[in-house]
Amino acid sequence: MERRASQEALNSAGQSTAGRRPLFGYGRKVWLAVLALAGFAGLLVVYMYGFLEIDSIIRPAVEEPAPMGDLPENTLADVDTTLKQQPPRFKRCSDLPIPEHYWNMTIESTPAFVDVPQASKINVGESVCVRVVVPAKPLGTAQTFAPLSNAPWDSVLVDLVGRATNVSVPVPLRMANHTHNQNRDLTHVYEADVVLRDADIYSPEGYIEFRYALWNPEASLDPQPFEPEKLQIPDTLQVNVSDDDGVSPYSLQNYLDLPLCTEPNAEGRWISAASLPFDAAQVPPPDNHNLVWLPYDCRLKRVKYQDFATCLAQRYPTIHWFGDSNTRRALKKVSTLGQWCAAEPNSLVCTCNDNSEKFTNYGAYKRISPFDLDPVDGGAVAPDGAVEPPANRSRIVAFKWDGLTTRNDPPWADYFTQDFEAKLGHPSLAIVGVTNWDTAFETHAFFSGEVDKLAALID
Repeated sequence: MERRASQEALNSAGQSTAGRRPLFGYGRKVWLAVLALAGFAGLLVVYMYGFLEIDSIIRPAVEEPAPMGDLPENTLADVDTTLKQQPPRFKRCSDLPIPEHYWNMTIESTPAFVDVPQASKINVGESVCVRVVVPAKPLGTAQTFAPLSNAPWDSVLVDLVGRATNVSVPVPLRMANHTHNQNRDLTHVYEADVVLRDADIYSPEGYIEFRYALWNPEASLDPQPFEPEKLQIPDTLQVNVSDDDGVSPYSLQNYLDLPLCTEPNAEGRWISAASLPFDAAQVPPPDNHNLVWLPYDCRLKRVKYQDFATCLAQRYPTIHWFGDSNTRRALKKVSTLGQWCAAEPNSLVCTCNDNSEKFTNYGAYKRISPFDLDPVDGGAVAPDGAVEPPANRSRIVAFKWDGLTTRNDPPWADYFTQDFEAKLGHPSLAIVGVTNWDTAFETHAFFSGEVDKLAALID
């Protein structure tokens, strides 16, 4: 659900571990939440606590490229010619041939650009094909990287944004089916069929994060500078989405009539809180860009932290929560019943590095830190030796680890033994956060095996 950002996700599986008792005797009756934390610390809060009543969700601001002018005349002419040759009816990307001259472009003659082959009028619930053409560019660094199998060379982020409502729909780009896309030094084309469900006039927005697989986790990476490359997007490139019948089931006017969501990852769109046709207090609070995530087919309800803590005490009296500094930040917010940090909201301490922040609700900087969550008073460090939580409270045991890497001391698998259950209680819920450290310090193959090992210990 990341705002104005979409890219193919890479998942994994691997080896098994036998001869050990399942994680604390969990069995299949216990919930396991495996949270993929990839980049932004605020994402953990969005997924786990997007329903909660909070002042704002802070995510690192990315300076988006300045508005671009039109494409060079020769490129625009080619795009217009291609558009006119297409029949005036809806087609998917697979039905629309990619112009051959796209594959021969170079950055010297044509900057990277967005193409919507059938940019025209559609009705709500229909889709358009969106393409991004990334012309070949001379390699400007001595470092060489390679993407994972069937992964793109380029990290490209594009949204379709409504001009009137500011609705922002992520474009899930994938590599077009062409041999050029497998070669680092050739032009690449990415495409996606995007369903638009809100009446508005949409224009693409976006940029290239990295070329040459510089985002690739397989090499021993030095920090790569984030220098986004602008995408040329003509001001005239737009898609007009109308509700001709006036009965769209996706209308924001009907949003409060939708049933409540039963899962946190429902398909939806970002929208400015200022553009909502109802009281914004009835939906989850906005992020630091004042945008709210609203699913299409169900409704997210804002839940007060006190009610959330009460629910945990009743349903999950003991929780084991594994993660890195992203998890630590989320637990700070939970244990304070909604306070993200004590410093100025846009300060470095609040948006990124909280290592120096004083905190007393739980041992935030310890490797293992149990605390009891009270619906009224928030979190308090659990007494030494206490295994069971007090009445009407939930016991959260926070495990600070470095993902499933070899950097953990003790090894991460040691946390999943009977000894830990005896000392820290039998959990009714486990939450596991991974990928940040794993991406930085391990290979995809190693991570795949460790994920399978973790699954075997839990099952």
